[in-house]
Amino acid sequence: MSQAWLLAVDLGSIAMVGVGLLFVVVWAVDRQRSSALFFAGAIAAYVAATLALSVPIDVALASTIHGVLFPLSMVLLADGLRRRIDDRLPPAATIGFVVVMAVVVWYFAYISPLMVARIITQNLGTALLLSAVMRGLWRRPLKTGLDRVALLAAAGLAVSTGVDVVVALFSTVPREITTPAQLDSYLASNLEMCLIVASAVVLPACMVALLGVTVVDVVHELRFDRDRDELTGVFNRRGFSRRAEVELGCTERCGVVLADLDFFKSVNDELGHAGGDKVLVAFARLLADNLEDGRIVGRIGGEEFAVLLPHMGIDGATEWAEAVRCRQAAQDVGFDDRVITVTASFGVAAGDSRSQLAALLDSADRALYVAKLGGRNRIAVTT
Repeated sequence: MSQAWLLAVDLGSIAMVGVGLLFVVVWAVDRQRSSALFFAGAIAAYVAATLALSVPIDVALASTIHGVLFPLSMVLLADGLRRRIDDRLPPAATIGFVVVMAVVVWYFAYISPLMVARIITQNLGTALLLSAVMRGLWRRPLKTGLDRVALLAAAGLAVSTGVDVVVALFSTVPREITTPAQLDSYLASNLEMCLIVASAVVLPACMVALLGVTVVDVVHELRFDRDRDELTGVFNRRGFSRRAEVELGCTERCGVVLADLDFFKSVNDELGHAGGDKVLVAFARLLADNLEDGRIVGRIGGEEFAVLLPHMGIDGATEWAEAVRCRQAAQDVGFDDRVITVTASFGVAAGDSRSQLAALLDSADRALYVAKLGGRNRIAVTT
């Protein structure tokens, strides 16, 4: 039985090392994702803490080393969870947690040797730390299912360490392990079984879940960057087409608006490309202002933007475009001590779930051409 438990610990440690290396790879791909590096550090500290208990040194010394490395690993894990949402643990709280845990473990290793007290201290501290982090995460809006997975992973580990505390309180185990018979007795106890489950199953599962969340975070960010216009922050042509085609198939009716800034070449000639960029950004902000209506906005050309307005007919889309046209005409853009006003022209078309996006854009483009021929700073509607 003891060999089976020890084999489970070894397999869990090997799995953890592999997951830790993958976290390092993710961090190498995206250096701004510091949470991956903290998760890798948590695994490294945990594996080192486990090795400290298996090397042939004085029990008190091994327990003290473990008493420093184990809380350090849990702090790194907790900080990684916070950093994933662009937050972090206060440095004073981090240092204080590790110091307090290490001092208590040292006391029960040298001053009043008691193995079960060390186990309770470390697991109770971990449960309280993760509970505090979970509480902070729960108070924040959970934006995606990934946030919930990360929260559940932390919750699973917190519950597991809490169970270990309860089992330790009611377990009959040796005060210290100094003989093979005491070791066999301890390995056969319910307490050791719970600790094995926590270290060989729950913790690796938690880290694998966090690895999956981190990888998906990176993929989403790469996809976001691929589908976004770097200057204005709205969708680029590819991103707009992908999102608009999906939305078009789900809505009974919709409006499509093409908008083009008037005489934009003269803006670049007068203000330079930096000034022109500022005008483009200001116009994109008007188009993307208050996206609660499900509107999809994309920059599909130099100064040309496309907008899909779900659940709007031709009248609603025209009304929306007129409101934006008026706001744009009244908006002054300052650059290098100069203030200019740039107007925009709009073409409006309408369709439904049976419509093809390319056909709607073509209809809106024809209407936009009519608006430009009519003198610009106006709206034309597909007839």
